[in-house]
Amino acid sequence: MYDVIIIGAGASGFMAAIHAAERGRNVLVVDHADRGGKKMLISGGGKCNITNHRVTATDYFGSDITFTKFAIKHFPPASVFDLLRKAHIETEEREYGRIFCKKGANEIVSYLINRAENTGVSFFFNTKVLEVIHYSRSFCIKCKNFGNNESLESPHLLIATGGLACPQIGATNLGYTFAKQFGHTITSLKPALTGFILPPDSTLLHLQGISLDVQLKIEGKNKVIEEPLLFTHQGVSGPAVLQASCFWEERNVVIINFLPSNDIISLMHKPENGRLTVKTLITQFLPVRLVNSLLTELDSGFIKRSFLPSSGNLYPESLSDRRVAELSKNDRKIIAGCIHQFRVIPDAVEGFQKAEATLGGISTHEINPESMESLIIKGLFFSGEVIDITGKLGGYNIHWAFASGYIAGQNL
Repeated sequence: MYDVIIIGAGASGFMAAIHAAERGRNVLVVDHADRGGKKMLISGGGKCNITNHRVTATDYFGSDITFTKFAIKHFPPASVFDLLRKAHIETEEREYGRIFCKKGANEIVSYLINRAENTGVSFFFNTKVLEVIHYSRSFCIKCKNFGNNESLESPHLLIATGGLACPQIGATNLGYTFAKQFGHTITSLKPALTGFILPPDSTLLHLQGISLDVQLKIEGKNKVIEEPLLFTHQGVSGPAVLQASCFWEERNVVIINFLPSNDIISLMHKPENGRLTVKTLITQFLPVRLVNSLLTELDSGFIKRSFLPSSGNLYPESLSDRRVAELSKNDRKIIAGCIHQFRVIPDAVEGFQKAEATLGGISTHEINPESMESLIIKGLFFSGEVIDITGKLGGYNIHWAFASGYIAGQNL
């Protein structure tokens, strides 16, 4: 018999366990992994992007982003910095206010485990939860630990199992299964913070390894992303694409500005560039392999137009090989459109195997944001990624795990 049982030993489960135990609760954390914090250990390239200086409710996606306001207000970035100072963990700040553990993620994970144990939290690792039964005033958790069946009981149960992202390190649908069992609604689950798979005939394929700063937007949506883009063997990835994957929907057009820092038409108007070919001019600013791919498509369309009966041109010169001074006003607009407004419709996003987070989850309309307690069953709590809240790339998801776990821990 425990005062509190938490299923899930991730960032959210740790935070809830620590704060519940510090309030005098007898806490048990159950997890099927052999240790806690596995997703934290791989986040941020092993450095754990633990929070962000700029966390606000508008940095999250979900059916009701206002749900995050209470938790973020009561556990802002300053609370994470205070925790890190007490743990003597050095941090480094990178672009866009992203905060990383300087010496690696293992520091923060070890600290959370030690702090939890020092406050009296018990852990059952390598433990598979088989069934959860709700009685009038308690929960019975049936599980298997090292081949032995266990039956645990508590009046308070927190589900902090995370989402479906990264199944290779143990992500499962366990939390959603139990939530649904208890009458909760699960919104549509999709991979988030992941790459785009492009059509097999896309001009942007076979450019893997190239990375550059771009400006990216989804047609019809009022959001512009300015971050690096990375070409992969399946399509495109990198921070710009990972951010866009959170609000891209099937058949949406992705518009990419490959040269946001310069205006190609202004460059073509400069007298000293008039003698250069189009290809020579553009390769001064963009990688040659990318320019070749873009101009191949551009030339294909140009040649087709040149072969119209009215043109009288049976052997047109490719547009990319023409000198800039020879270009018509319309030709320059076409080139600018290819560089600054390249349009592509991805076939899909990459799956949960490569996703860093999960879009969707347990409906926030059925959870009290000031306690993380179920509005359906008293004593049942949720926190972290299992809820229908997903943060942007850059420390927002681990911060949400901490903040929601903190609120749950204060009320368990």
